Amino acid sequence: MGTCLQHAYQACAGYGQILPSVTSPLHPTSFEGWFFTAYAGALAVLVALPWAIRRLAKFRDPLPLLMLGSGLITSLGEPQLDFVSHLRWANNLPGPAFTAYGLHVPALIPPCYMLFMGLEAYWLFCTLQRGITVKQFAWVAFFIGLSDAIMENPGLLMHTYQYYGNQPFKFGDFVYYYAFTNSAAICTIAVMAYFLWPRVRGKGWLTLAILPLGIIGTTIGEFGTGFPTWLAINSQMATWLQWVVGSLTLILACVWIRVLAELTATAKEPTFSLWALFKERLHIGGRARTPSPITGQPGIAHTAITPDAGKMSITS
Repeated sequence: MGTCLQHAYQACAGYGQILPSVTSPLHPTSFEGWFFTAYAGALAVLVALPWAIRRLAKFRDPLPLLMLGSGLITSLGEPQLDFVSHLRWANNLPGPAFTAYGLHVPALIPPCYMLFMGLEAYWLFCTLQRGITVKQFAWVAFFIGLSDAIMENPGLLMHTYQYYGNQPFKFGDFVYYYAFTNSAAICTIAVMAYFLWPRVRGKGWLTLAILPLGIIGTTIGEFGTGFPTWLAINSQMATWLQWVVGSLTLILACVWIRVLAELTATAKEPTFSLWALFKERLHIGGRARTPSPITGQPGIAHTAITPDAGKMSITS
């Protein structure tokens, strides 16, 4: 097979087609490459790291730092997703952060994953601790998917990367099924952390069990919901049929998120604002009102946060 791969990574018959980043026709300017690197997560992570370190040093809360580390580890799965979803990068972006499968993964990817698979999952984790309804969970999932579209579209317009070939639900340059699969993945990570953290918190090395949640949750969520679309675009089927099969991804993602909501949501309407909670976790402005702890969470004791102490307590 090595002989077959020596020219432009052309695979032998039966092994499929491998399209590495070196064949990319994309040529963004240096400014566009650096701008999108900062926009896609590097700037947010530079701001979040001191905050996460402060949470650990002042409040003995290692979870934000662990979630950032979890997101960093998750970025190692980017090449697999690039292959199955037909994504290729420009050759002149800052980096690469690493190379795998013949793909040069740009430097923007690790901080991007730290932001989305780390911090966004942590934000949902915090709202779950406060207690949210099924409807509110769905709204959070919607805004997570929307944030993905908001992040990706500028990079696509600046030609830092592209989704090539026939792609269902591609409007403009962005394939919008990814807003669904990424939301499912981030919600999965948050729910896994919600059930695991009370069991490992304060138990030394066991707290490191949070680190693999990102790659586990992303693999489960992305492939669990995205496989119909990826099977469709990697097979010889008509474009209209790709859209039909790909629509199963949207359905699966919605059902997936509903199941996660049923596992964690409460029946009682909480009395805090999601925006106020977001500001509180970043220590911006006022603090969210803390509702009475809502008991009876499915499968686990409810975990409440006391903002003034910056600590968590477990109530049955």
